[in-house]
Amino acid sequence: MPVPVIMPKFEMAQESGKILRWLKREGETVAKGEAILEVETDKVAMEVEAPASGTLIGIRASPGEVVPIGEPIAYILLPGEVWSEAPAPSPLPSPAAPRATPLAERLAQAHGLDLSAVPGTGPGGRVTKADVEAYLARQEVGEAYEGKVKAVPAARRLARELSVDLRKVEGTGPGGRIQSADVLRAAAGMQRIAEVEALPRMAVRRRVPLTGMRRAIAERMTRSVREAPQFTVSIDVVMDRALGVVEDLSAWAERAVGVRVTLTALLIRACAWALRRHPALNATLEGEEILEWEDVNIGVAVAVPEGLVVPVVPAADRKGLTEIARELEEKAARAREGRLRPEDLQGGTFTISNLGMYGVDRFTAILNPPQAAILAVGRVARRPVVGEGDRVEVRSMATLTLTADHRIVDGAQAARFLEDLRIALERPGILLG
Repeated sequence: MPVPVIMPKFEMAQESGKILRWLKREGETVAKGEAILEVETDKVAMEVEAPASGTLIGIRASPGEVVPIGEPIAYILLPGEVWSEAPAPSPLPSPAAPRATPLAERLAQAHGLDLSAVPGTGPGGRVTKADVEAYLARQEVGEAYEGKVKAVPAARRLARELSVDLRKVEGTGPGGRIQSADVLRAAAGMQRIAEVEALPRMAVRRRVPLTGMRRAIAERMTRSVREAPQFTVSIDVVMDRALGVVEDLSAWAERAVGVRVTLTALLIRACAWALRRHPALNATLEGEEILEWEDVNIGVAVAVPEGLVVPVVPAADRKGLTEIARELEEKAARAREGRLRPEDLQGGTFTISNLGMYGVDRFTAILNPPQAAILAVGRVARRPVVGEGDRVEVRSMATLTLTADHRIVDGAQAARFLEDLRIALERPGILLG
């Protein structure tokens, strides 16, 4: 029977995808793994590959349409098969059990909300996270209007005289009852707001809608800070030997295989080596369990015009520097060109954010959820260092700052990881063992 082409899920929080364009036309022959269309998520545009070899048929979504993840968007007719019609879509669930996205279901469950009462605005009437948030907001407003405000009679008279809405006043009396002093404070606050609004407004150069990738980053980072208790640990590392290794290997690799080995590639290899020795940092909190991952897949934050993406180097602990450098170079180029594939962004267990190339000495990175830790790398700079015999020497130094989720990692664990990472960078020969 025909193989469905479904809207894939590229990201953990993704609920739908937007069809950008079809790379193959209805009736064309396609090969398994061949790119047949482009889909846009909140972060990037992705290519969707054919799940089987055959004829592309039954296209159900046009460019510009938004389709929920898991929904069929076309079919592949296998050799020898005859196309009759697309399989009938599943009947819509009854109002008592509306279709809803996973994020909407979790939000409704957290607030004890019956989803059957929430109107859906998603494709096919599907209830989205935004629908649940809007419903909760309307419910709060309705309750405020229906409930009688508790206030003493004098406060009510004063509120009428000063045009103060008692529903917006916080009461400090017994049981939260509004007193006259509460009304006066609210009136003073209204006066200050009015004075500020009366000032000449500053000229706006431009307005940038918080949409697409920028919105996804804002929501993801806000959730990270809100949900994860984060702490940071920093260490200074002597980078002279690391720079020498990068310089020697890069000169050879460019001539031999056309790959430029960078300091970031060495950082990936060193982090992978250290993570093998400290698996608590190569982990995720899932419900009531901490999952320590067998694979060491390191993501590297890459700046793009729309914001930030994190392509992943999988199995970094089992790859040599040249292989890591080649993979990193290819994925960074695809990121800048907007051609990242789904597998380029998936499966990361640890992240590196390097701002050294911008002249930044040190900074603190926010966790990339659901990972347990992220490493912020500052620039390599010549600094005076007190060496043996209290001699002052000038060495190439860099500051590394680790941000970790305190639910998963303790300070001592983070410190031991950084110490091993420092050893690997100051004596990079051990990475060859």
